[in-house]
Amino acid sequence: MPETLDKKILDRRIMHLGLTYWQKMQGDYPSLFDPGYWQGQLLDWVMKDDALKTDGFRFVDVLPALQSGEQISEHVRDYLLKEDHNLPILVRSALAMAAGGITSPLATGIIRKNVTEMARNFICQHEPQMIIDQLTSLAQNNLTFTADILGEATTSEPEANISLQKYMDLIDLLATTCEKLPDNATLYESHTGPLPKANISVKLSALETYLDPVDRKGSVSRLKTRLLPLLKHAKDKNVFINFDLEQWALHDITYDLFVELAMDPALIDWPHIGIVLQAYLKAGEDDCNQLLELAKRRGTPFTIRLVKGAYWDYEVVHARQNGFECPVWTNKARSDLSYENLSQQLLQNIDLVQPAFASHNLRSLLHAIAVAEKLDAPKNSYEIQMLYGMAESQWRLLASEGFRVRIYTPMGELLPGMAYLVRRLLENTSNSGFLRQSYHEGVAIESMLAPPVPGPELPEPELMNSEDLHSSFSNVNLLDFSDQSIEAKFAANIDAMVMQLPKKIPLVVAGKNITMPAPANHVSPNNPEMMIAQTSQATIKEAEKALNIAAECWPTWRDTPLKERATLLDRVGDLLNKNRFSLAALQTLEAGKPWKEADADVAEAIDFCHYYARQALVELGPQKQGNMAGEDNVLFFEGRGPTVVIAPWNFPLAILCGMTTASLVAGNTVIIKPAGAGCAIAYEFYQFLMEAGFSGEVVQFLPGPGREVGNFLVEHPGISQIAFTGSKEVGLDIIEKAGKTLPGQPQVKRVVCEMGGKNAVIIDEDADLDSAVKGIIHSAFGYAGQKCSACSRLIIVGGIYETFKKRLIDACKSLPMAAATDPSCHLGPVIDQAAHERLNTLIENPPAGAQRLFLGEAPSPGFFIPPALFETNDPLNPMLQEEYFGPVLTIIHAEEFIEAITIANSSEFALTGGVYSRSPSNIALARQQFKVGNLYINRGCTGAIVDRQPFGGFGMSGIGTKAGGPGYLRHFANPRCITENTMRSGFTPDFKM
Repeated sequence: MPETLDKKILDRRIMHLGLTYWQKMQGDYPSLFDPGYWQGQLLDWVMKDDALKTDGFRFVDVLPALQSGEQISEHVRDYLLKEDHNLPILVRSALAMAAGGITSPLATGIIRKNVTEMARNFICQHEPQMIIDQLTSLAQNNLTFTADILGEATTSEPEANISLQKYMDLIDLLATTCEKLPDNATLYESHTGPLPKANISVKLSALETYLDPVDRKGSVSRLKTRLLPLLKHAKDKNVFINFDLEQWALHDITYDLFVELAMDPALIDWPHIGIVLQAYLKAGEDDCNQLLELAKRRGTPFTIRLVKGAYWDYEVVHARQNGFECPVWTNKARSDLSYENLSQQLLQNIDLVQPAFASHNLRSLLHAIAVAEKLDAPKNSYEIQMLYGMAESQWRLLASEGFRVRIYTPMGELLPGMAYLVRRLLENTSNSGFLRQSYHEGVAIESMLAPPVPGPELPEPELMNSEDLHSSFSNVNLLDFSDQSIEAKFAANIDAMVMQLPKKIPLVVAGKNITMPAPANHVSPNNPEMMIAQTSQATIKEAEKALNIAAECWPTWRDTPLKERATLLDRVGDLLNKNRFSLAALQTLEAGKPWKEADADVAEAIDFCHYYARQALVELGPQKQGNMAGEDNVLFFEGRGPTVVIAPWNFPLAILCGMTTASLVAGNTVIIKPAGAGCAIAYEFYQFLMEAGFSGEVVQFLPGPGREVGNFLVEHPGISQIAFTGSKEVGLDIIEKAGKTLPGQPQVKRVVCEMGGKNAVIIDEDADLDSAVKGIIHSAFGYAGQKCSACSRLIIVGGIYETFKKRLIDACKSLPMAAATDPSCHLGPVIDQAAHERLNTLIENPPAGAQRLFLGEAPSPGFFIPPALFETNDPLNPMLQEEYFGPVLTIIHAEEFIEAITIANSSEFALTGGVYSRSPSNIALARQQFKVGNLYINRGCTGAIVDRQPFGGFGMSGIGTKAGGPGYLRHFANPRCITENTMRSGFTPDFKM
């Protein structure tokens, strides 16, 4: 702190104010913790039992979605009546009444009524007259407000337009209503002049469906189109607008938008806008400096609302799941200290900005008040903000002390409000929360008023050391596009890659490049006028030569020490990581993969290298068997022989890399047979294999026609095994051909085969429909539905069918289609002209019994197929049975959840599946009876991650192998067990009495 603000003196003043205020508040409980009311008793119970708290809040979250007493009873049983929950006898008896029997209708009605009453402690009614009454009541108690419309995300443009209109209507309502409020200098006068009586907080995620840091400029542009008219209308009506700050991923979008709007000629002289500053962000100080600099440039003050931040759990978990740098402080005291430092900085600049201090932590608020006193800042140069329904004793006292206290007042229906309510409940009942510690735990107020003493941050997850094969595996991070330098680098790599086109792709046999006449041409699916690759095509002659070389050098490679083979894999992973931007950029051009999809493909390839390198030492090395004295038993694995890897085009790097590296590290020589539409990226990968140290005899590169070269290799007796990923038809043909043993064939061929999927997602009646719509859009239309794991069957349960169907159609209408090189792309092109024609034919001529619900409009040029939705009532309709590999989704209704499971299992495929449900019993049923290789609950059904979600199916989806998981490498090796009798003349050295 500056010398003018002596910390010791400041802390003494905070302690004095705190003790004085605390004494005045004695006996005035916040309603949430008041033991005289049932809500206070309820929270008292749940705070004694973390498991009960979790289940209780989950029950509150799902309750508004439950349509019948029977559903409520079921969820009461599932969530609240667990035997291990520590409930008072009377409470357990009351819940048992609600869980079933003749009394359940009455009891469930009481439960719904009580939870609704609790929600109304935090959420105002949304009817205009009730809003007016509530805001008038606040004004009569010397309090002002900021109104927030509940609902934090939209899934379609129609929903975004509805949200915009709600804000417009609220501006009109409040402008008229607040004119009638009595004048109050404390509330409506600041040190710079009058303040509007009406104040609204806006969430940007409610106004735009596809906010994405990958497309930061586009996101800002689309938001500005909506927000500028809103702000102009607010200015005309003299209504203050504040921008809420949400998840870190939207941080730069929000700040960039605020800068553009604040500097817009129509708004630059208007002071009544504001933005949130989050103290729990490590970037908090930089954000503050940026906003102060903006205020200097603007010349007109604006408001900065300082908060701690409401998404801490999400930010920490999200960062760890994706390998991102955690954007928030993970030690609470560091957030508290950051809040105090930022408070002082804002108060030192009241000529530029109007600070608003939002917190329920008494120490944090008193620190701001004490700093303001020391700086001689007028009382009306800042304000205190608190949440409706929380810490009422504090805001009543501060209002009585002459501070402007603004209550953040959420308004709306309960269904969109439950996420907000649960977040408030979690905040109030967290172990470190001021309200819980002071009002429930009885922590001494002196301790609560002490200055924050930062402790260590939570330890970061242990990262893998790629130079140490014995270090624990960890996934490589995905690219964090919220970092603007990442976005710029990715775009630059696309531009640089375009300059290298077309790529000339040779064959490589015995380490020598061979250029053949009449290459196969592959154009970009984004634009057929752009030639991507001209690939030499092998004939049987080159294939035979490659096979002979692979057979000749195989014994040497098989006997190469396992650690040496694994070390080479690690090097490949490092090289892929070093070149990940260029590899991903090439995929956007060659395969039509949007930025995030392309990066995820490269990241998976990197993970395969590092994971298999480490797993090989565990799975393939010598392992002692049993513990019998007098004998030594060792099991180990060695390579089978020449292997052909037949890779798909849809994951042109990841799957090719996974099959190739698994085969190589197991001790096999490999002939790579890439897909025709993925040869450029496959050749890049092959070159990295060579750079890492693999020899040109151990691994060879053989693009060519599948019917000629592929069949020759599959059927040749010299091939020991085939690793294949692709369609069911080709996969079964390979299995059949490989099963024929020819004269002189040294061993039975093995096929490691992953085929297609017809993957179903079930939407239960109690599902979170916002999450479900977003999850289905991504699962069905991510990479234009060209994933074997993509959702192509949607089963909707019970009474939500029509509601969900309409929301899904609206979401499809809003899905941005563009070239994959464009950062705004969410639905790109299909791979080539043949796929384009095949899918168009299906869409125009669907099987009988399938009705088309929606078909979007495709842009041009490019092989674009718009999202297509169909509906049928026949589980055996071809639209629900056959794999079409494109952005085509078919919907069917199920009356009950068990019927949905039956429909889901009616396909011959068994690859992936998904369930959106908040019913523990239905989730348990799906775990047991939904028979797929990878089942995803309350998330999309694509995007398996190496080690965390080993991937692969059975039925007609594959032979049951799990890529990226334990046991996979052993499919590429022969097990051998060696037993030695260690007794010599009766002497047994390992035998001990």
